[in-house]
Amino acid sequence: MLACCLPLLSACESMFEAEARRTYPPQGKLVDVGEGRRIQIDCQGEGGPVVVFQSGGDMLGSLAWKPVMARVAAKARACAYSRAGIMWSDAARGAFTPDEVARDLHAALAAAGETGPYILVSHSRGGLYSMIFAGLYRDEIAGMVFADSSHPDQERRFAEAGLPVGDYVSPGQELGLALRWTGLMRLSPYPADPSIADAVNAYYPRSAEANAREARARSTTMDVAGRYRDLQNWPVVVLARELPAQTQARKRADAHDAYLLSADGLVAGADTPESEIVWRRLQADLATWSSRGRLEIVPESNHAFFFHRPDAVAAAIDEVLAASRVVRRQSLPAE
Repeated sequence: MLACCLPLLSACESMFEAEARRTYPPQGKLVDVGEGRRIQIDCQGEGGPVVVFQSGGDMLGSLAWKPVMARVAAKARACAYSRAGIMWSDAARGAFTPDEVARDLHAALAAAGETGPYILVSHSRGGLYSMIFAGLYRDEIAGMVFADSSHPDQERRFAEAGLPVGDYVSPGQELGLALRWTGLMRLSPYPADPSIADAVNAYYPRSAEANAREARARSTTMDVAGRYRDLQNWPVVVLARELPAQTQARKRADAHDAYLLSADGLVAGADTPESEIVWRRLQADLATWSSRGRLEIVPESNHAFFFHRPDAVAAAIDEVLAASRVVRRQSLPAE
């Protein structure tokens, strides 16, 4: 009986994928990045430097930046894309290497007719990819914004604090991926904001496979990103989450004993989870990688503030845009 059902299950998933392509066509366009592979990229607005968005370790692709894009594209050229295999982009071939993300993005921007300099904006794991991109294409970078970015040292720092680093891909996820061809993954939708959930879930099984391919190499990605810690004098804003309980503790300390606040905004003696202390100190360290870097705390937020607090991210981008334009004007030769 099971053997008889297998072809039907396989046909169902193929049907779901075909329906996804019809119902939710690519936003922006698909561009050739070589070897017949295409990457989806969506560019809007006018004016440089071009703001380039890099999503985190999720299934959202370019849609992760939809709320921020709406604000930034009104003032500057902005491009969001989906990494290989996620949403509309073709899957990569062979074993994953961290450099391939940077090279795919560089090729996609060129194929889309975009030219630097670029301001890189990234969330979570995407921050590691932006570090690598900036290291490989240093002459094309005008500034950076990190939204609760991963850090090359986070696994070591978490281990030193006796904290778990988590599974790269959990056994349950591996099982789901092994059965992806059956369509059963669609019975458990990916948690996404309602404004993008339908499109995200239409492509969920294929996006999950690509995301897991990246996640299994997370340690390698951190090692590679760690080679590029010199962010020169680019304007850099590091946005760090602050959970609601920590926001209230900081406000109390600020009102009565402000000297108890450390440079990273942590409150001495507060009942803050050790994981949040380690994470905040990693964010503070990242801000020191540029001589013009700074840390900004996003109050009453969580790791997903890049989507749900778009004004905070857009304001940081505005700051980096303004600073990068001043630098470019000052670098022009005198007439």
